[in-house]
Amino acid sequence: MKNHLDLKSAAAVCRESAAVVIALSFVGNAAGQAEPQDAITSFERVIISGSRTGSSSAEVGSTVSVITGTELEQRQIRFVSDALRAVPGIAVSRQGPVGTVTQVRIRGAEANHTVVLVDGVKINDPFTSEVDFAHLLTAQIDRIEILRGPQSVLYGSEAIGGVISIFTQRGDPGTQVDASAEVGSFSTRSGSAALRGAAGNFNYAISTNAFWTDGTNASRFGSEDDGYRIETYLARARWAPSDTASLDGSLRYRDSRSRFDPQDFNFPPGPTFGLVVDGDRRSSGDQFDASLRGRLTTGAIEHQLGFARTRTETDTFADGSFSSGFAGSRTRFDYEGTWRFDASWPQALTLAAEHESQRFESRGATPQSAESQMRNNDKTGLAAEYQLRLPTQTALTLSARRDRHQLFDDATTYRVTVAQRLGTRIKLRTSYGTGIANPTFFELFGFIAGTFDPNSALKPEKSRGFDIGADIAIADSGLLSFTYFNTDLRDEIAGTFGATTFRSSVTNLAGQSKRRGVEIEAHYAASSQFAVGMTYSYTDSKQPDGQSEVRRPRHIGSATITYTLPAAPASITLGVDHNGRQEDLDFRSFSAARVTLRDYTLVRLAASYAVTRNLTLTARVENLLDQDYEEVFSYRPSGRAYYAGVQARF
Repeated sequence: MKNHLDLKSAAAVCRESAAVVIALSFVGNAAGQAEPQDAITSFERVIISGSRTGSSSAEVGSTVSVITGTELEQRQIRFVSDALRAVPGIAVSRQGPVGTVTQVRIRGAEANHTVVLVDGVKINDPFTSEVDFAHLLTAQIDRIEILRGPQSVLYGSEAIGGVISIFTQRGDPGTQVDASAEVGSFSTRSGSAALRGAAGNFNYAISTNAFWTDGTNASRFGSEDDGYRIETYLARARWAPSDTASLDGSLRYRDSRSRFDPQDFNFPPGPTFGLVVDGDRRSSGDQFDASLRGRLTTGAIEHQLGFARTRTETDTFADGSFSSGFAGSRTRFDYEGTWRFDASWPQALTLAAEHESQRFESRGATPQSAESQMRNNDKTGLAAEYQLRLPTQTALTLSARRDRHQLFDDATTYRVTVAQRLGTRIKLRTSYGTGIANPTFFELFGFIAGTFDPNSALKPEKSRGFDIGADIAIADSGLLSFTYFNTDLRDEIAGTFGATTFRSSVTNLAGQSKRRGVEIEAHYAASSQFAVGMTYSYTDSKQPDGQSEVRRPRHIGSATITYTLPAAPASITLGVDHNGRQEDLDFRSFSAARVTLRDYTLVRLAASYAVTRNLTLTARVENLLDQDYEEVFSYRPSGRAYYAGVQARF
């Protein structure tokens, strides 16, 4: 099955990208080699997402992992979800090939228990409260911060599992231009172009990224390909007229089109009943995000005033006809005031107020359809955070938050973190916090005729948990981290399925769901030519009845080795991601029975060669072992794939 793609336009974009690449390649010298990272100074790296004011890594008591843009490029990862496979505590589930629904779960929590930010703007879909990671490309990303554990005190509802913050590249003094083009298996084409720069007190960044593929068949049956295309446009700017005042703004637009296959629930049941089968299904979606934030420092107090707007829309078509559509919007205003003082030791007190309005619209096949409806929800939050830095190299953070909702009872969340430096090479850390996840608009009101019944009586899910860990600098360029976490979830929202009605719904489970586990992360750069990274996580995630949560493997591990050739400006990176056995749901027996999905290992081999300082050739192989596996029961992903590309920077 081919996706509806203007091939002439796609070819034109690729030709233009290639032309820019070739033009830029005539400038420059041979590329240099990257220096190994200093493990001790990595303790001083600023972590934006760990507190309301941003702190050095040495002062953050929560568990945070950072993926840099350099690492993404070395591994030639094109989708954020693939980069997250190498982060401990994270499970990724994709319903087939690239472009199909992709969910991310942190520490055994559900997919809608993760808040995702792009340049500070929450991009969770107001309808499902999730982020479909199928639509997040890595082009133009400067770094990704993954903050694990309950964080509702900082980020409100949905931040039970953690927070993923994505920061795109800013402009440096002067003008920078980069472009790339890539082709590969399954008629895949991608391209990107960016213009960045800074002059005086103003910097800016403008970019566009596109990805097209004819895809492969998501069903075990037939030969119909499920294609996908996405285009993303980014713009951000910063104006700082003085050291005490600044204004930041950003715009982001995403347009995507994808094909997918349905499950067979036709009567009378046949041999494919309950399985994914070939079918003419497609979806189109777009998302628009905008933000504006001003900062002003008066004496010892820093004031911040922000505005953010997110709107998403998704339409689904069956056999060429419109079948359903969903749209949602979120408008947010916030104020933060931070008072920094030093009575005896450095301290900071932040007071914050937020107001958010949400709107949800559901559309059926006709305006008279039962699915057609509109809903609204307003909420207001007040928060406070206190930070203390003791001369014993101890950092303490206390936070509390009160949220008032239009649809739910008021909620209070809090968090305590402690970070303790032992010399220059060891940091001990611990955190305890609570979180909340309100039922989604879909769970409350998202009626689907003949398939899904909502439950307007749902209660919010509530979580509390702690983690304790250590970060240890090894030699001068290595870092080793250990973490143990333990989290309880009350009123978990789970799906139900009627064996006689074949209709699904949702309900709050009685009792507590348990999540506990261990996370290990290690990085070591032996020299400027050789670097290795390894992660492992064990996650035990159980429902109140003792059953394992679906799509949460107990064992996940990864390894990355990068070697830079001594006699040539070239590098080779080998990445291995292992996903252990996990349970999923099987509907072949007229009920939501359990099935065990076998473990699998994905191997990626990437190589690059710098022709000049400004021109680099790339090549990679994905799923090198040609693993035949399923991340979601009955959905078949792609096999081995080959890609080659060219990148230019000026």
